[in-house]
Amino acid sequence: MNKFHMIFAMIAALAVIATMAALGVILALAMAREDGAGAAAGRAAAGEIEEPRVAGWTLFGRAFGKRCPRCGRGAIFASYFRMNPRCSECGAVFWVDQGEWLGAFVIDWACATGVAIMVWAALEAFTTLPQIVEIAIISVCVMVSLLATFPWSRSLWTVFLYLAGVMGERPARAHPDTAPPTALPPHPPN
Repeated sequence: MNKFHMIFAMIAALAVIATMAALGVILALAMAREDGAGAAAGRAAAGEIEEPRVAGWTLFGRAFGKRCPRCGRGAIFASYFRMNPRCSECGAVFWVDQGEWLGAFVIDWACATGVAIMVWAALEAFTTLPQIVEIAIISVCVMVSLLATFPWSRSLWTVFLYLAGVMGERPARAHPDTAPPTALPPHPPN
């Protein structure tokens, strides 16, 4: 296989991954919309006041600005790697369940895979480096990609949770270590 065939194969693989990622996003947004409509119907049946939904482009702007999808004012992150548990402005709980990091992880993985394929294609096309050096360069680029996308993937996933209608509907579960102490029974007399 000559160099151009390999580069074409890498570009084709990247196109397949991009297509699969786009279809995944479309399906996830469709499911989120359906889940959100179901949650809204449940709230309406319970007599709760429905808050107006935010437009799509506004939500993407809030996600890239790392702001609360509900109000757009509160910060999602306290620092680069630490999320706030709830919005400081409207009180919305960002991630209610512990397993909600998985969606953001998939976004990180997709970005890192795309970066790896693009760097590999560029190295194959424009350099004659030994394979071990190429692997080291690709690995460093993937790690940088993971660090660079970390807050935005979590912010985008928070928007997905908002669209699904589950963000902030339930109060955050208290962690057992942070629960208020309970009264101890009195000591029996000696």
